[in-house]
Amino acid sequence: MPAHTPEVVAVLDMGATAIRLVIAEVTADRRVRLIEEASRGVLLGRDTFSGAGVIKPRTADSAFAALDGFRHIMDGYGVTEVRAVATSAVREARNGDLFLDRVRARTGISFDVINEAEETRLLYLAVRDSLRRHPALKGAWTLIAEVGGGSTSLTLLRYGQPVRSGVYALGAVRFRQRLELRRYSHEVQVALLKRVIANVIDEIRVEIPLHKVTQIIAVGGDIRLAASHIQAQDGQQQTREIPRDALVAFASDIETLDDDALAARFRLPAIEADTLIPSMMIYATLLSDTAARRIIVSDASLRSGMLMDLAEPEAQASARDFEHQVLASAEALGSRFRFDRAHGRHVASLATKLFDLLQDEHKLSHRERLLLQTAALLHDVGIHVSLRSHHKHSQYLLSASQIFGLSNDETAVVANVARYHRGNLPQRSHLPYMELDQPERMLVNKLSAILRVANALDAEHLQKVRDLRLLRDDQPWVLELIGTGDVTMEQLAGTARADLFVEVFGRELLVRSANVVG
Repeated sequence: MPAHTPEVVAVLDMGATAIRLVIAEVTADRRVRLIEEASRGVLLGRDTFSGAGVIKPRTADSAFAALDGFRHIMDGYGVTEVRAVATSAVREARNGDLFLDRVRARTGISFDVINEAEETRLLYLAVRDSLRRHPALKGAWTLIAEVGGGSTSLTLLRYGQPVRSGVYALGAVRFRQRLELRRYSHEVQVALLKRVIANVIDEIRVEIPLHKVTQIIAVGGDIRLAASHIQAQDGQQQTREIPRDALVAFASDIETLDDDALAARFRLPAIEADTLIPSMMIYATLLSDTAARRIIVSDASLRSGMLMDLAEPEAQASARDFEHQVLASAEALGSRFRFDRAHGRHVASLATKLFDLLQDEHKLSHRERLLLQTAALLHDVGIHVSLRSHHKHSQYLLSASQIFGLSNDETAVVANVARYHRGNLPQRSHLPYMELDQPERMLVNKLSAILRVANALDAEHLQKVRDLRLLRDDQPWVLELIGTGDVTMEQLAGTARADLFVEVFGRELLVRSANVVG
């Protein structure tokens, strides 16, 4: 039997200060072996985070040149699959779509603009893999932090499971451009940075309980540089941990150095020297807000998370791998809008039971089951705005939110499914619905049909219906409710809300009580 030839894959990450390439082999048992890494400094963030917010022609040409070189490297290795992503610098640029269209035309490389939730998911994947045996990853309250040129990614873990995450406007390049720091003396620059960082940290505290955090895992080139320098001073090069006092002292020490002095002291390119002081100030401020006594430095990166996705496409497509994390993030979002947790959880449970009973009818995957769970859990968040037309409020609140592990397209599906848990059925006059592609609209129809019925089965928010049984031998189909107490209201509401169900599945639905216990 011939030996398996490893698949050669590549990932590209277009960030605020550089475009980075990693090429790797994926073996038959889906192990990843790095072959080559390359990076070219391209200051996309310098353009995006300035007043105009537009990627300029000269910067675009630099990006094209870098990607032409990377294309040559990939062709030389015989790369068979490429995943390329762009983050905040392109995501926030007014001409980001046009720029990526030119990239595709010039280089043949198609970049996906990923949202903040996808960034945190990929980074979590990478950190989980790199520190799988480290006790910090399983701590009661652990924070994963990556400070980049455009933004800072934070993921809060509770015993190893993400419960809250966000990407915040804390970035070295962003600050320098927005504040126009080069107009001021070095001392004034440092003072302005401290003030802005403190203001953003104040906003973060509202969403993430930093005071509970006992472990911090840090990711990124700047923190790795700090670790190598501090550990060399302490004679502890074998460790990847920075004591709290040592990091704070290091940040204070380099504050006095301008960019030229930084570049000379640490032998850094100008681009990297530009980000070091703001990055260290952000890490030190975050650390000081927590109870952590040290920072654990990980070699993980967005690119290593992307490689894991490429190596294990089954895991990427499966909802099971991230089901708990997605739902925990959804509940955290629901808590911000003071949702009825018991009702949301119960409707999600009923919806997934009905989804499973209809599996041979809808032919949907476990991933789509997770989207239904998420929409069911959060369908009533619009009540936070107004009880009247709250389904519409739910739609726009969710469409503007980030849920860990869900892409922009998946979030749009969830928002639309939540929108149709009551009220009118999907129509061509509904713009958020019509903005979806045709397959996504069909998915919304199927999931909304199930959610409308499931929500009606908890009409009184008393969680009386405990289980469901679907009888499909005759016409109409019969949905039997197994519950406690009088479920007459649920029967009537379920029948009334079966309108979309009838359209989607082509069967009348009769809702009745099975055996009432208790």
